[in-house]
Amino acid sequence: MEIDMQEYEWFVMDGRARFDTESAAVFEACGNKEPSNKSLRKGCGDMDAVLVRAPVTAKDSTTGDVISCGDFEYVRDI
Repeated sequence: MEIDMQEYEWFVMDGRARFDTESAAVFEACGNKEPSNKSLRKGCGDMDAVLVRAPVTAKDSTTGDVISCGDFEYVRDI
């Protein structure tokens, strides 16, 4: 039996994303692997940035590239 795990795309957003991801700006797209705290602090530690994720909702069937994501979800402060 195969278990289908939810995939996410990870993003760094400005601090407004703690309360309202719709009004926050995306600083960086981090890809489909959760970035380490060390790398986040090194690159964005002084920017009042937060880590968010968005569930992958569609992929290209031939290339596997992400086509669309769902709503952003606040994960943690950086």
